[in-house]
Amino acid sequence: MNSTASLYAGGSPTFDVSNGGVDDRNRTRARRKMTRLRKRSRLKTANVVVVILITTGSIFLMGTLIAVWNFPQHNNISMDTAALRAKYLNSVPSISDTTNPLMDEEEQRILHAAHDELNQFPVSIGVDDAQHENPDWETIMHPGTEALVSIHGESYLQKAKNKITPNELANILSGNNSRGNKDNENAHNSKTSGVDEGYMRVPKLWDPPVYGVIADERERRGEKASKDLPRDGVRRYLGNFGSRLMTPSEAKSIGSRIPSKDNGELLETIYIAIASYRDWQCSSTVESAFLRATHPERIRVGVVDQIRFETDEPCSKPPNGSCEENPNQPLCLYKDQIDFLTLDAALSVGPVFARHLGHRLYRGEYFAVQTDAHVAFVQNWDVEIITQWHTAKNEMAILTAYVSGVEDHLDINTGVRTSKARPIMCESDFEGTGKMKHLRHGQQPEGTPYIHDMPTIEPFWAAGFSFGRGHFVVNVPYDQHLPWIFQGEEISIGLRGFSYGYDYYTPENAACYHFYGRKEIPMFWENVETYKGSGSLAMNRLNSIIQMQPDSEKEQPWIRTDEIKYGIGQARDIKRFFETFGIHVDSQTVEHHLCTFVGKPMQKKFIPYLRTNEMGLDYDKLDFKFVDPKKKR
Repeated sequence: MNSTASLYAGGSPTFDVSNGGVDDRNRTRARRKMTRLRKRSRLKTANVVVVILITTGSIFLMGTLIAVWNFPQHNNISMDTAALRAKYLNSVPSISDTTNPLMDEEEQRILHAAHDELNQFPVSIGVDDAQHENPDWETIMHPGTEALVSIHGESYLQKAKNKITPNELANILSGNNSRGNKDNENAHNSKTSGVDEGYMRVPKLWDPPVYGVIADERERRGEKASKDLPRDGVRRYLGNFGSRLMTPSEAKSIGSRIPSKDNGELLETIYIAIASYRDWQCSSTVESAFLRATHPERIRVGVVDQIRFETDEPCSKPPNGSCEENPNQPLCLYKDQIDFLTLDAALSVGPVFARHLGHRLYRGEYFAVQTDAHVAFVQNWDVEIITQWHTAKNEMAILTAYVSGVEDHLDINTGVRTSKARPIMCESDFEGTGKMKHLRHGQQPEGTPYIHDMPTIEPFWAAGFSFGRGHFVVNVPYDQHLPWIFQGEEISIGLRGFSYGYDYYTPENAACYHFYGRKEIPMFWENVETYKGSGSLAMNRLNSIIQMQPDSEKEQPWIRTDEIKYGIGQARDIKRFFETFGIHVDSQTVEHHLCTFVGKPMQKKFIPYLRTNEMGLDYDKLDFKFVDPKKKR
C-alpha cells in the first residue's frame, strides 16, 4: 500500500504573531482556497503535486511530489459523527435522557456498541488527492514555513509573494527543480498559479467518534470542561489531555485484537512507526518485522518515507522484483498491513516532524512501536516483547532503550541473538550553549541484565526503540511544531510521558538490532540552510513546554500553537522528575553517576510504589532524591 501525503499550495494566511500560529479561521480559508484551486487547475497532473515553502529572502521550491495512487484494499473508516452519536446513545436507552454523571459501566456499554469499529484491523490512512479528498486527512502548514513566518512576521509573507510564475510551475512539473533568487519577468502572472505558501495534506491523528461522544456526554452531564482544551474526543476521554491520570477502564479501551490464523486465539495488534530519510535499508527493515514475527497477521507498519524521487528507491519497492514476479515477498504478502506516507526529501526538517507524521498513521492498535529504518528484528520478536511488557504488570510501562548493533549481537541470517547484553537508559547531561542548550542522553552502558522476572525500571525514554500500549502515542504524540530538533527530542517525549503517568523500562531481551557504521548515508541536514533560524525557535518551544528554559532565555519567542496538545500533563509534576533524578534546571547541571543507582537499587526502591490497579508508579508516595555518590561533601 503506497499512500502519499498530498502537498498543495494555498492562499496567504493571516498569522497570530502572539502565538506564532495560523488561527482556525484562516486554516479553513486556506483549505477552501485549495479546493477551488483543485477544481480550476488547468494542469493535468493527477499524480503530481507541488509545494512551495517560504524561506528567508525568497521562495524555494521544496520539490515535486510524485505519487502513484494505489487505493487501499483494507479498511478505511469514515464515520458520520452525528449518526454514530445517536447509534451509541440509543443502544443504551436507560442513560440517554438523564443528567446524572456517567458511570463506568455505562461508558463500557457505549464502547461495546462501537466494538466492531474499534476492532477493525488493519485500518489504512487511505488516499487523499485532488479527485478523492479524504475526510480523515487535514491541512497543516509545513513546520519549517510556520517557523520562518513566525520569525519574520506577516510583512515577510507580502515580501515573498508573487515569485513564481506559471512558466516556472510548468518547469517544476517537468522535472526542472532549480530556480534562482531573482524575480522572474513574468511574475505579474503568478496570481493565476495559486502557489504562494507551503501547506500539507496529512492524515488526522486517530480519534474515533465514540470517544468524543462519551466526552461530550460527560460534559453535558456536568463534568467541568476547560475552554482551553482542544476538542479531540479520544484525548478528552483519556484524562482530558493529562489533566488527570487515566482510569484503568479508559486505558484498556484502547487497542484492537484479532483472531490468530493458527488457532483463533485473540492476538493484541502491533503498530510499528518508521521514519526513513533516503534510507536504502528501509524496505528490508519492514520485511524483517513481518518475517521474524511469530504472528505477522497482527503487525501493521506505517512508514514516513522521505526520498528524492529522481534518484532514490522508495521503501515501498519490493527488494526482489515486482509483486507480479515474486508475490511471496513480505512487502507483497502483507501489503494491506503497510502504509507508506511518501514525501520529497527536500521537505524534511528533522526526525521530530517525520516521527510526528508516523504517529498520525497510528490507527488504534493495541501496542505501538517506534524504531529506525535500518534495524533487523529477532526471531519471534512480537511474542517476546509482549510477554516482557506483561511481566511489568504496569499498564503505563514503556519498554525503551537505545538499540545495540547487529554486529556481535545477532545472527543476521537466522534472527537468533548471539549476545545477552543490552543497554539501559541512565546517562544524561546538558550540552550546547545559550538558547540551544538542552538535556541530552549520552552513550548508555550495556551489560548482561541482573533482573530476569520483569523489565528493569529506568528514568529515561529512548527514540531508537519504544514499545508500549497504543494510548502512549495517542496521549504523547510527537510535536508537530519542532523543525530541526534532533538532540532534545528524547527528553521532550520522556518528560511529557512522565507527566501523563508513564514509566520507562529497559527490556531484558531486545526486539531488534541496529546497523551502525554505515558510510555515505544521506542525512536530513542537507536542507538546513533552507530553514535557517527555525531550529533555535523550535528549541525555545521544546525547552519552554517541558519547563527547562533557563531564566536567561525565558523571554525568547517561541511558537505557542497547540501548546496543550503537545504539552505537559498534570498527572505528575515534572519537578518531581527533576528532583528524583538529580536534574537542576536553574543551574543546568545534573547529579552524575546516576547509572550506579539504575538497575537493582532503583528496582528495589521504586517497584513497591506501583499502584495496585497497575496504573503506574505513585510518585506522590515515593520520597527519593538522587545525589551523586561520588560528589565531594
